[in-house]
Amino acid sequence: MICEIVIVGGLVLISYTIYLNWFKVERTKIITNAHQAHKILKSSIYRRHKSNRWLIDTLFIVNPFTIESESLLKAFKIKVINTLFQWSTQNKYEELVSTIGTCIGHRLVLLQSNTNKLPLSKLVKQVTLDAFLSTILGINVNEDLLTELPDLIIHLWKNRTDTTARRRLQELFSANKNHFSQSEFWQHLQTILSDHMDNILKITKNDFDEKVSNPLNIIVPGWETMWRVVFYSLLELLRRPDLLEELRTQLNNLPNSHPLLLEWVLKETLRLYPPTKNIYRTNVQTDEQVCISVLDIHRNKTVWGADALNFRPERFQRELTDEQKLCYLPFSISCPARHKFAYTFAGALVSQILKHCPKLNITEECLLPTADLTLDITRDSYNDLTITV
Repeated sequence: MICEIVIVGGLVLISYTIYLNWFKVERTKIITNAHQAHKILKSSIYRRHKSNRWLIDTLFIVNPFTIESESLLKAFKIKVINTLFQWSTQNKYEELVSTIGTCIGHRLVLLQSNTNKLPLSKLVKQVTLDAFLSTILGINVNEDLLTELPDLIIHLWKNRTDTTARRRLQELFSANKNHFSQSEFWQHLQTILSDHMDNILKITKNDFDEKVSNPLNIIVPGWETMWRVVFYSLLELLRRPDLLEELRTQLNNLPNSHPLLLEWVLKETLRLYPPTKNIYRTNVQTDEQVCISVLDIHRNKTVWGADALNFRPERFQRELTDEQKLCYLPFSISCPARHKFAYTFAGALVSQILKHCPKLNITEECLLPTADLTLDITRDSYNDLTITV
């Protein structure tokens, strides 16, 4: 009798859990209309913080993405925008290109085994991280962090309760604490966060100092988007040898600036493969959850044409229509990097990878879908794809 009660009780609990998960999905409203999306993103009623709460619990991130505070958002943006603007000037661009070139050369030596084959995703992830830390933060961290952190972040994004991975994350940052403390930019951001202690303590009462000094507060927003843009730009170029050769020619003719073709490639990559496929918001008055499907908006054939699922950089050769501008949301509507820096940084990474890999090609044992098909965009897609350089 007792066993039957336990079994029945267990089944009821399981059923209730399934119902709650189903109810949560059912309550999430999917937004595929750009006009609605903009209205939600501009509204003070819809907030991101509840949807992003897991970032505090899993990755210990406290920044404007997770903490609700207009003054924190404003102070954070001002510092980031000023820094990114400096790196968008011509003098800083040349320094950026030089630093990225050094990072790539070093990484190529480390990643190549006895042959000249290497995993493209590892190259892009590690170079992007190294370049971001070396330029924006002005620091050089140890090899363990550069090689382990990218995969750790992606792993925890999918396995949020993995305590072993979370512990390793903390160990890596602890080992590099002195490096980060030397960064003037990072010190300034920590001061901004500390000044908003009251807002942060409302959300997370434990380990305040540890969370405020967590480098992921700036690494995740700066690195996560960039590596994916660079990776998918290279994948599409590898599927189109003629386009790749044309871009190489333009890069050789304009060594100190971005050719228009590179800008079009980046913009089309961001359209077809937006790094943030979905933007989540919660209505603070009704608790309604909404999911803005950036992917659907970017691939809407009514807006982008019958070829919306095809990779066509030349669509950016002409000025976008008003409707297309409204439907282009790779950086939402308020990202500090959306106007220039994102394209400058990603473009420098792509151009320098091509420069340091003159024979860039996919190895014989690896295959990509034919060029008329869209690529898969899960976080570990093409993770095992190897290249020759």
